[in-house]
Amino acid sequence: MADIDTDTDTEPDLGTATIVYETPGETDERATVDNDRIAYFQDHWLFAYGTDENGNDIVRRVPKERVHYVERSVDEIEETFESGLEKAKGKLEALRD
Repeated sequence: MADIDTDTDTEPDLGTATIVYETPGETDERATVDNDRIAYFQDHWLFAYGTDENGNDIVRRVPKERVHYVERSVDEIEETFESGLEKAKGKLEALRD
């Protein structure tokens, strides 16, 4: 199983999420990101796992069928989901423009 190095800067109240999913090459990858950098939207898990040379987030969309599981460590789950979903929607709208 390959691990994606995400170099999280986790705030204690925010927590982290680990997603384990199958890649197109049929190997499993694991990524651990801050909870505000992962969301479920339109039958896909989306997570930001780095930045490009211009400082833009690199976002991976994984279809739900390829995800084995997502584990989250959270203190306030409701606020985390609302915050993450709003940020993901904003990023998707920016990508469409």
